[in-house]
Amino acid sequence: MAVNGEGYQPSRKYQRYRNRGLGQSHTGNGKGNHFAIGGPKGNKFGESHGLISLRNAIRNRGKRGRSFIDLRSNSGQNAVAVQAGLINDLGGIEHISTAQKVLIELVGRELYYLDETDQRIVHVCRAVPKLKHSPKGMAMLYGYRSPIIANLSKHLMALGLEKKPPPAKSLDEILSEDDDVTEERNE
Repeated sequence: MAVNGEGYQPSRKYQRYRNRGLGQSHTGNGKGNHFAIGGPKGNKFGESHGLISLRNAIRNRGKRGRSFIDLRSNSGQNAVAVQAGLINDLGGIEHISTAQKVLIELVGRELYYLDETDQRIVHVCRAVPKLKHSPKGMAMLYGYRSPIIANLSKHLMALGLEKKPPPAKSLDEILSEDDDVTEERNE
């Protein structure tokens, strides 16, 4: 071994330690890649619940330029129905501001995400029956719901919870309706 570090060759064990996590495998006993992090692309072995697959599906929908809400599912149809109901409660599309439109879109997304999260929690509880009796496991699963619910309630409070009355009709509109009714009776 040379004195000033010239010609120094670290041991194979140390080289493997330094290269772990960089996607490089060791050439040991042929039992596979012990130091690379994660599986190959498309590998489903690391998924412990459906929330990861939901997150990935939403991300892929956004990359393709599609809506966050999948209209093929019941959750998506419910979210869109709630959005339409909120628009009607606020007096129609022509009577809401841009900020209200944004809030209504956020409420729809959060309802969709909350509904899908609930479905996946139920699926995990069916797949792992012991989880129902585990306070720690249930707290972890329902911990995914609490930030969604907090955001949803904030946005609903910002929109207002009361139903707004329809816009008042002008005198000309009322008189024109009366004229139409009298003309129909005369015919």
